[in-house]
Amino acid sequence: MGMLDWMFGEEETRAEPTPTHTEESVSVSAGKSDSEDDLNFALQGGSVKNTVNRTQAMNVPIVASTINLIASVVAGIPIRLYKKGEDGAVEEITEDNRLALLNLDTGAILSAVETKTALVMDLLLEGECYAYLGKTGNTIRDIQYIPQNAVSVLTNNGIHIDRVITYLIDGNQYTDFNVMRVVRNSKDGYQGCSVLDESGLLMATMYNSLMYENMRMSKGGRRGFLMSESRLKKSMLDNLRNAWRKLYDNNDNSDVMVLNKGLKFEAADNTAVENQLKENKAINSDLMYKAFGLTEDTFKNEDAFRIFVKTAVMPVVNLLTNAFNRSLLLEEEKVTHYFSFDTNQILKADMLARYQAYQVALNSHWMNIDEVRKEEDLKPLGIDFVGLGLQDILYYPETKRIYIPNMGKGDTIGQDAGKGVITDEGGNQK
Repeated sequence: MGMLDWMFGEEETRAEPTPTHTEESVSVSAGKSDSEDDLNFALQGGSVKNTVNRTQAMNVPIVASTINLIASVVAGIPIRLYKKGEDGAVEEITEDNRLALLNLDTGAILSAVETKTALVMDLLLEGECYAYLGKTGNTIRDIQYIPQNAVSVLTNNGIHIDRVITYLIDGNQYTDFNVMRVVRNSKDGYQGCSVLDESGLLMATMYNSLMYENMRMSKGGRRGFLMSESRLKKSMLDNLRNAWRKLYDNNDNSDVMVLNKGLKFEAADNTAVENQLKENKAINSDLMYKAFGLTEDTFKNEDAFRIFVKTAVMPVVNLLTNAFNRSLLLEEEKVTHYFSFDTNQILKADMLARYQAYQVALNSHWMNIDEVRKEEDLKPLGIDFVGLGLQDILYYPETKRIYIPNMGKGDTIGQDAGKGVITDEGGNQK
């Protein structure tokens, strides 16, 4: 049945009154099926989906590119371990096996980057992600990614206080001691809310649009109408439709169709439905970018990229940071130690912005040259003082000595301060 047959047919009806089909014209689609199916797909939703699963969502280019971008950015950020001293000073710990597991080699099949990428993708698309912590005593020897669909969560149902959660993986039960759990927008601690739950209808709309386009393109040929000067009987209409299908059927050898006198073909390449779909595609793309915290300028504008980091990357980073601190630190370490993503590394993609930030830090005297060189992975020059400018003085934090370049003299801050103890640059008392 053709498109006009569907719209004006005797057996099919619509809510609004329509003219009656007169059989003088027949609509045909140059392909394997009638255009009625296409129009049903686009307007009535005979096979339209209101929700999509993970695989279908990743078939939408915007969803796939955004998820992969967020996952790759998060996975590429180095993870640091810090310790807070009693005096409030923060010290970076560089010698710890957990840092190697998180940044280099997990001790399992997947590398650290691959593991974090898989965790982020599960977190966004499923609402939760899991990793198995292989331990010898309290020492973590490996971190193994576990697919979300391979984990069954067991709870003492109905209990909200002192709830106990166990995990069933490959037929074995595990507790939080061996399983790291990351949950997104959860109210119960084990069931998360994914982007499919939040924007599933929008993703389904975009997926349906792609399916419609794929259906139209896969049939090939041209869409249009065969116009007849005289009335055609139903049997003649059926034969005409069958001949037209065979003409463009990829599995048929027919390549010639003879039109009788009085029949002519009129193309119908651009329809109102297709034009509306094109407009909706642009609108839906913009909505999908906003749902993820992106804009179209994210991929070409540094300011937009920094906004993307704040709105799309940092929420994921915060969830993973909390999970690492909760699962990888010993109870006594949780008071003084903490893991942190070095998000400053993201700015390394922009050399100008990086150097401008260093210039501000040097001019403000809260970083020295060697600290800047360390951030750039360059060898230190052995500079252990903070430059204060010729109009100021040089201060040595470790020895608490000050030196006045213009006077060639120095003094010591502390017990001897204000007692007239003056030394030269070499520390000799004047």
